[in-house]
Amino acid sequence: MKESRNSKRILIAAGGTGGHIIPAISIAKEFIKKNHAVLFIGNKNSMEEESCKRVSIPFKGIDVQKFYRKFTFAHYKFPFKLIKSVITSKKIINEFKPDAFMGTGGFVSGPVGYAAHLKKIPIFLQEQNSFPGATTRILSKYAEKIFLGNECAEKYLSKGKTILSGNPINSNVIEEKSQIDFKKFGLKKESIKLFLLGGSQGSLVLNKALYPIINDLISSNIEIIWQIGKFSYKEFSKKIKNKSGIYAFDFSDEIGKIYNSVDFCIARAGALTLAELETKKIPSILIPLPSAAENHQYYNALELKNKKVAEIIQQKDLNPEVLKNEIFEMMGKYLEMRENFGESKHLDSAKIIAEEIQKILGD
Repeated sequence: MKESRNSKRILIAAGGTGGHIIPAISIAKEFIKKNHAVLFIGNKNSMEEESCKRVSIPFKGIDVQKFYRKFTFAHYKFPFKLIKSVITSKKIINEFKPDAFMGTGGFVSGPVGYAAHLKKIPIFLQEQNSFPGATTRILSKYAEKIFLGNECAEKYLSKGKTILSGNPINSNVIEEKSQIDFKKFGLKKESIKLFLLGGSQGSLVLNKALYPIINDLISSNIEIIWQIGKFSYKEFSKKIKNKSGIYAFDFSDEIGKIYNSVDFCIARAGALTLAELETKKIPSILIPLPSAAENHQYYNALELKNKKVAEIIQQKDLNPEVLKNEIFEMMGKYLEMRENFGESKHLDSAKIIAEEIQKILGD
C-alpha cells in the first residue's frame, strides 16, 4: 500500500481468543481503508497469525505466555518470556515507527502496549467486556483513550479517557441479509427456530443440557439449529443422526445467515457473541462461563438482561429441566423482547474508533 502524506502508521496487538482478535482485525481493516499503514503483533503460530494471513494484514510474531490463574510450572517461565517479549516489541517498534498503538486485550497486548509506553507512542485501547480485563486495567494509566464495548466498564476506568464505541464485530455478520436454505437442512420455514451457539470449540455443558430435551422441543414445534463445536461434534452428531427438525454442525461460515433465520438463542456470554446477538436483535438465554476472568461473562449478560432482551441461567443452576422451562417461557415472550432492542451501538464501532484516533493524531 502506498502511504499518502497524511497517512499514519498504526501498531495493533491482540491475541488469545476470537473475542480480542476479531475487534482488532475489524479496526485494522478500517485503518487500511483510510490508507494508513498497519502492523499486527501477536503470538507466533497462533489464531491471530492465522486470522491476519486470511485477510492479508502484515503480522509480526512474538513469544509471550499468559499468566495462568491456577498454579502451573509454566509460571516459572512467565517473567523471562514477559521481559523478552517487551524487548522484541521495542525492536519491532523501532523498525515500524508507529504513530499510535491500539490494543484490544488478551495477554499479547500487555507487553506490546508497555513497550509502546516506553517508546512514548500514544496508546489506545478497546475493551469488549462489562468488567475490564487485566491488560486493559494495567495499560489504562498510559492510554490516551479507551474505547468501550459496554457502558458498565466505564466505572472501573479513568474518567475522561473512555468513549462508548461498541464492539467491532465481523462485517460479514452485519452485512449478511439472507437466510439459510431451510429445505436443504431438513427444516420447516414456518417453525420456531432455536439456535444453540456453542462457539467453534463448542460448549460441552450447553450440549449436555440440550440433548435430553430435544424430543420435547421438537414435539412443541421448535426446530433446533445447533452449533455443537468441534470437540464434541462426533459424540452428539451420532446421537441425533436420524432425528428430524435439527440442523447440527461443528463450525459454519454462514453464521450471519443463521442469525437471520432464528427466533431466539442459547449461548455463553462472551462480549463478541452478545454484540452479534444485539446487532441482529435476537433474544437469548445466556449461561455465563463461570471460569471467565473476573466473572466478566456474568456482567456482560447482566447488561442485556437489564435491557430486557435476555434471560440468565447461572451454570450452577443449569440442568435439562431448568433449560426446558426457560425455553418454553421464552416461546411466549421472544417477540415482545425483540421490541426492546434499540439501534445497535456495534454497527459502526470500528469506523468510530479509527476516526477518533485519526482525529486525535491529527494531520
